Amino acid sequence: MKTKMTMVLAVLAFVLGFGPVLAQQSEFAPAVYVNAQVISQYEVKQRVLFMTLLRQPGDITKAAMSTLIDDSLRREAAKALDVTVSDDEVKAGMAEFASRAKLPLDEFVKALGKGGVEPETLRDFVEAGLLWRGVIRAKFVEGTKVSDAEIDRAIGAGAASGGELRVLLSEIVIPTGGTVNALALAQRLKLTATTPQTFSMAAQNYSKSATARAGGVLGWIPVSALPPAVAPRILALKVGEVSDPISIPGAGQLFLLRDKSMSAGDAVGAPEVEYAQFFAPAGTNLAAVRAGVDTCDDLYDAARGLPAESLQRATVLESGLAPALRAAVAGLDAGETAELQGTVVMLCSRKPQSAIPPSRDDVGTTLLNTKLSMLAGAYLTELKSNAYIRFP
Repeated sequence: MKTKMTMVLAVLAFVLGFGPVLAQQSEFAPAVYVNAQVISQYEVKQRVLFMTLLRQPGDITKAAMSTLIDDSLRREAAKALDVTVSDDEVKAGMAEFASRAKLPLDEFVKALGKGGVEPETLRDFVEAGLLWRGVIRAKFVEGTKVSDAEIDRAIGAGAASGGELRVLLSEIVIPTGGTVNALALAQRLKLTATTPQTFSMAAQNYSKSATARAGGVLGWIPVSALPPAVAPRILALKVGEVSDPISIPGAGQLFLLRDKSMSAGDAVGAPEVEYAQFFAPAGTNLAAVRAGVDTCDDLYDAARGLPAESLQRATVLESGLAPALRAAVAGLDAGETAELQGTVVMLCSRKPQSAIPPSRDDVGTTLLNTKLSMLAGAYLTELKSNAYIRFP
């Protein structure tokens, strides 16, 4: 009997002694694998608490997981390009983030701590955003130019604040299967179909798309309407260049960039709108978001804890908006909202366009930022589509 009691006490001592250790191990167990990186259950829990305190609407757990995966890919891209940020830069970024809540950094960190959020969670979130900015600068800024002709067209059309980048394309689509290696044929055509004339002939001979009879001509397309995997390839081309073969479901594809420009806006005096668009995570209750905002500034609360690109705010010519967005904004008064393809759109203000023309530098900066924003979004989508993401 004494021996049994001794054994029971020994087992209890083992369990009680190792219980906290096992719980700690469980907390740091993998939640998701992203390529060679691991996101722990602890990181997910911390991001959920962080986003909850920032009053993020919708399915917070799902949004937390999505943003952590994105941050993991951002860090991986930064490492590949040797992009780093200093401690001072991170601290300044944290202070800027805290200022959005109208708090000094130390008070903001204390407020987060009361909700169970560790300072490292805020630091990791801010650092990932800063690294991503560095990635975009390193990868795209040098090769992304705004020509004098583009600035002239934008100023002449009155579209400096409202135009949209568009491209004139031709395509060749070669289905996979059968005896033809689609990507191999596409690679050969890239080397031979190097002019509009030869590309048109190749499209007529090899392409199986509806545009084949017309030489593959697609016409003008807004860059925002291009598939995420295609947009960065097109934006990297110079006029007259042919893309590398692109693998799409069931086919290999080539594009010839024939021209690019900013779409025209209205003349001076036409309506100018300030709007905000919140790209909510999947599962977000958009009706609840709309009910909780009265001004465009309120949308910053809804977007806290999400990547910067989750909330876009701009002042543009109304005619320069994409058709679907223009239609949504047209029926709104200032402070009113509408739902558009899983996003919340709010009209901040509508007024006649300023009669004071923007400077060439301002126009160039606007056009450059538009291009870089599109490239950044498309690049992150490409990284995500090519990543090995696995849940335990």
